[in-house]
Amino acid sequence: MSYQIPCSPVVSETEEKKSRFICWLGPMRDKVAFQQQLDAARARYPDASHHCTALVIGNPANPEVMQSDDDGEPGGSAGRPMLELLLKQEIGNVGAIVTRYFGGTKLGVGGLMRAYRGAVGAALQSVDLKPFIPLLQVQIACDFAQESRLRFLATQHLGSCEETEYSDRVTLSLSLPRDHWPELKERLLAEAFEIRAVVE
Repeated sequence: MSYQIPCSPVVSETEEKKSRFICWLGPMRDKVAFQQQLDAARARYPDASHHCTALVIGNPANPEVMQSDDDGEPGGSAGRPMLELLLKQEIGNVGAIVTRYFGGTKLGVGGLMRAYRGAVGAALQSVDLKPFIPLLQVQIACDFAQESRLRFLATQHLGSCEETEYSDRVTLSLSLPRDHWPELKERLLAEAFEIRAVVE
């Protein structure tokens, strides 16, 4: 299943019965980076009532990491609705932090679920998404005379050169979309390039 990932972070604000909900939503690569973002939110809004979170790393259909936290709100009223919305929208490699300033009126569990889901929904309306394209790394060796040809073939298959090593031969380390590899591999073997390593 293909899925979307955020291009860059956004911050949006919603209000429910005088409670303010500030949502930070952005690309996230791992739990450590997400914790740093949460620490930053706590430092930025030290007097807020709650900082509720949802995190999806990897494919939302089968995430590597999937977690949520209600941060003191009634169980299941904040983090879970946030997480469910991200999964339903098929967005991966994403973190959401909703900071709440209590407005004096209790919302009840149903009201909280709507408010937290709505805060993430508002952020999703303003975030730019792009399709996630799985990449692989390949190391290919060739003679000096073949280097420009190799670079041309890599570019044709949306590959980018990460590193070049010159010794008795030229070794290029390429990064390219996984679905382009079978066709490029066929071309490389046909033209006698040496495939040294493939990292999925």
